[in-house]
Amino acid sequence: MRQLRWIVSLAIVILGCVPGAAAAMFFADVPDTHPYAESIELLRQRDIVQGFIVPGERRVFWPQSAVTRSEFTKMIVQALAPQTLIDGCLTDASALQKFGLGMPFSDVTPDAWYAPSVCVAWSYGFVSGYGDGSFRPDRPITLDEGSKILSVAFKLAPVNIPDLELLGKEWYKPYIAYMDTAGAIPPTAQDHAHILTRGEVAEMLARLLKLPSQQPPAQRIALDEVEVANPVTWVEARNEDLGYALSYPSSWPTPHLMTRGTFDGTILPKLPARWQLFVGPQRTCWGWNACIETDYSLTGFDHDRAADAIDALRAAANVQILSDEIVDRTWTILYDETTSTCTTRGAFIITPKHFQRFTMHCGSQLHNPETAFMRMLGKLQIPEN
Repeated sequence: MRQLRWIVSLAIVILGCVPGAAAAMFFADVPDTHPYAESIELLRQRDIVQGFIVPGERRVFWPQSAVTRSEFTKMIVQALAPQTLIDGCLTDASALQKFGLGMPFSDVTPDAWYAPSVCVAWSYGFVSGYGDGSFRPDRPITLDEGSKILSVAFKLAPVNIPDLELLGKEWYKPYIAYMDTAGAIPPTAQDHAHILTRGEVAEMLARLLKLPSQQPPAQRIALDEVEVANPVTWVEARNEDLGYALSYPSSWPTPHLMTRGTFDGTILPKLPARWQLFVGPQRTCWGWNACIETDYSLTGFDHDRAADAIDALRAAANVQILSDEIVDRTWTILYDETTSTCTTRGAFIITPKHFQRFTMHCGSQLHNPETAFMRMLGKLQIPEN
């Protein structure tokens, strides 16, 4: 029995269950030449992993060992969630009221070393288990399973992908696509059925943690329809002739530019548009009619119609002007326009040469489209001349 307890204690040492002073030790089996040494060290410095102590007082990481579902879940939760949330998930009354009866998994007991992390992951929708009600904590995790969990946890993918079930056995394709777009798939893990190693998971986590975000990692876990999908990296769409440079998340497809010439009869200004650039999240169809709609557009109008459009905007009863300012010869009017179905967020941007409108369309699929709108508007560049 004493030996069994020692083995269990040794297992609990993994991934954040030892004092901080011990975490300062380096891993004897991760030399500087290891391809994922830098990522493993990053996770160690952030107390996401601490490895194992083996006889001889050596601390090792076992980078080539396969990762179990329990280990994988603990690493992700340790990277994203504050420790207070992890410690209280199984006992906090408000959490239990919000998420229901705690974990539904038949093979995860409350006293298991990984139970608090699994509780957090299940509560926030990272993991869902299997149809028989099990979590299978000791099962090695594959690239396809890991990609789904990571892309949801780091908000690379929307919570729900339309008609995903139509993909059948290839359900993993959109998740791997999101991870690949984010540059988060290590070179040694290319096949979707590949069993991930601890070193590969460290590399994936480190790459995702380095992605730009205005939220600290501890706050990115709020997946309950509060925060916009993590922007991954920013890509620029530029057109010198039309006069714009618009940045958008790299997980979105290339914006689609269309020439118009007809009246836009849904939102102000009701003027003939010269052109319109459609921008939005991933639109690749993974199944029949399984496309996610675009959320935004940038529209160009004739500059000599700007004064009439501004007058109409200010006179409209269903428009609330949120801000109106001129900075460096660029006039920006931010407003909300409410119709019978929804509220549209828009911005007029007028320079000495250009008159454009940036719009957030109704029915946005993002968790927090207003936040995304303001981020993108802040990156929008329209030349003054």
